[in-house]
Amino acid sequence: AKIDYCSYTVRTIYGVLGIKIWIFIDDE
Repeated sequence: AKIDYCSYTVRTIYGVLGIKIWIFIDDE
């Protein structure tokens, strides 16, 4: 369960960063 939680957290962080980068690129 701990491994699944860790993997989920990493995926969420990458997802948030990906959205921010996508918005930043789309804004230019």
